[in-house]
Amino acid sequence: MDEQVVNYPITMPWSAPLFGPPPHAWKGVRMVAFPFAPVAETVERILPPAFEPGDGLGMITMLSYPPGETGIHPFNELVVLVPVRLGDIEGNYVPYIYVTTDEALIAGREIAGWPKRLADISWQREGTRFEGRVTRWGRPILTLEGELQGPLPVDAAGSAAADAPTLNYKLIPGPAGEIEIEEITLTRLEMQPRDMELGSATVSSENGPDDPLADLIPDGAGMLVAMVSDNTIPAGEVVQRIDRRVSA
Repeated sequence: MDEQVVNYPITMPWSAPLFGPPPHAWKGVRMVAFPFAPVAETVERILPPAFEPGDGLGMITMLSYPPGETGIHPFNELVVLVPVRLGDIEGNYVPYIYVTTDEALIAGREIAGWPKRLADISWQREGTRFEGRVTRWGRPILTLEGELQGPLPVDAAGSAAADAPTLNYKLIPGPAGEIEIEEITLTRLEMQPRDMELGSATVSSENGPDDPLADLIPDGAGMLVAMVSDNTIPAGEVVQRIDRRVSA
């Protein structure tokens, strides 16, 4: 007798799980990227155990996702990345990331340990103008405004920041308040740009009660890259497990 194969959900609720296993893919993601020089002493303070500050610039990305090919609904996202090292691995760490739906938040936190939070995120493009605003609890925490000036060859999209993996510190408590899962995960975003534009922008940030972005991101002006791309988040991997159980 053949053994029956049962495909169990990987998340809750059991009767209607919010998402399936990776890969998760989207076609026609709208995105802008803004490099910035992170405040060095803040980077050192906010990094989790085992991480060391890396070399180079940080990156602010704001994305508008259409419906995903695996059923994930549309959402907007703000991602703040800083360069880090973990042993011999050079990559990016995401201290702050915000999304507009519970579906995007739960998938990111449960699978790879992205520290996602909910926020109101406005992503607006009118002609050559771009404006993005992020608000939490009625308080603006980041504004990015820019002007696109012309096309950028798609083959110019490569950069160290874009090619580097993302290293996440995944922490999940147990039912008694103890640390149940503590590990460092590695993920890579696969992007196939369709159209790219180059311009300039200004960024301003404010500290919220639980969102001290201004401590990390100086107000200032810089380069802005806008693109439309097909994005895939494949299955990641655990690069380090931390074997300890600490009660709250």
